[in-house]
Amino acid sequence: MWLCPSTGRESGRWSSLSEQFEVRRVGIVSNPKVSGDHFERLTAALKKGGVEVAEMRPEGKPDGSADLDLVFVLGGDGTMLRAARMYPGRVLLGVNLGRVGFMSGMRPEEMESGVEKVLSGGLDVQEYRMLDIQVGDEAPRTAVNDAVLVKPRPHQVVSVEVCVGGEALVSLQCDGFIAATPLGSTAYSLSAGGPIVSGDVPCYVLVSIAPHSLVARPMVLGEAQVTDLRITERGALLSVDGEEPRQVPEGARVRIRLSGETVRIGRTDEWSWWRAVRRTFL
Repeated sequence: MWLCPSTGRESGRWSSLSEQFEVRRVGIVSNPKVSGDHFERLTAALKKGGVEVAEMRPEGKPDGSADLDLVFVLGGDGTMLRAARMYPGRVLLGVNLGRVGFMSGMRPEEMESGVEKVLSGGLDVQEYRMLDIQVGDEAPRTAVNDAVLVKPRPHQVVSVEVCVGGEALVSLQCDGFIAATPLGSTAYSLSAGGPIVSGDVPCYVLVSIAPHSLVARPMVLGEAQVTDLRITERGALLSVDGEEPRQVPEGARVRIRLSGETVRIGRTDEWSWWRAVRRTFL
């Protein structure tokens, strides 16, 4: 087996926060399907380390309000996405109890040792750019992973005019479009034929779903590029980070750009972007 030569730097630490912050108050967001044994192990390890558990919330509860140093997330990537919306700006540390766990930073079998690493300054935090999604003149929403525009009925298509940087690019009939961050490029976008984009690249991906065209291809767009998707027939549905979709009427415009805001994800294991790709998908 060929071993890749060392580059002399740790891949995946491009936006790592180098400061050592003290962890004294934490919150816990848990998928309702997670066994109580995992919760009890986590709280016992935190209590042993003298850490206060200030909030414990199932993933569907309203936003948390406590002043927290860290938020533990028991579940998979879907729970991580909902926790990011519940606790914007907080550092999230996921314990992978889901099926994929690309965003998680701790394995369940290493929970006690992982908590010890966190309390001894061994937490590595990366920041990832999000997307701004705006429907018409409404206030923009942020997306950690992706925004998905899809047809309203299984037997129909959605007709979309695509403008990039204020210039008309293409008009397509398709099942929908996915706009994904580099972090989200490993999710639905990947399944639809989009590229895996390294997390340190300031860009986003636009992927059409089952286009009725011989030439439609995924696009990688820079941070200064603004995309407008205008629905020309029948209307569509828009889902942000897998949340319940909303109606987008015929004639409406969905504007997409890379956000200045970030999501902060903590990890305790030996992690790099491509190591996570290999471990998760190969």
